[in-house]
Amino acid sequence: MAFFSTSFVGCGLDYVFRNISPLHPTGWSFAFPILPSQSARLERDMEREDTMKVPILDPIPGEFAPASCLDPPSEAEVWEKVPKFKTGSPVFYETQRNNVRILIEKIGEKVDPCKVYPLAGPCQLVHCHYKCSVYFDESYWSDYPIPFNHRKARVEVVFIDKDHLRRCGGPASTFPQP
Repeated sequence: MAFFSTSFVGCGLDYVFRNISPLHPTGWSFAFPILPSQSARLERDMEREDTMKVPILDPIPGEFAPASCLDPPSEAEVWEKVPKFKTGSPVFYETQRNNVRILIEKIGEKVDPCKVYPLAGPCQLVHCHYKCSVYFDESYWSDYPIPFNHRKARVEVVFIDKDHLRRCGGPASTFPQP
């Protein structure tokens, strides 16, 4: 009776010995919770993987086309590059950055000559260099054991390079052959 009740029911012991569980070779499978910190890290990694791709733009007509640095870095990209600081111990003192202002300046651009890239074909590499100044007020305060409050204006400078490929225009004979 025990054999028939466990072998023909969906929750029987035969599942344990089938060795087809995706989590463990013995067949036991457990649902493990994912912590919020792990979830946030995975989301950041997936976002970083999407942004690490180099775009390939269409050629600009004309013999002396401008370098055209199209997209400056976003505020999120700049803030990610700013050195992090310790927030302090909540019981004894705390630190915050307030009144953040970001100034983005293009300091240079350079275009490499046409070259054949393996998966992109004949392209030019366009280098764009940006200087990003981050202005903020850094506040320190404590309530115990000695109450104090201090605010200091700070500036952090971050240099960001953004490169992209631009297809070469013109006759095919000008492209170097591999």
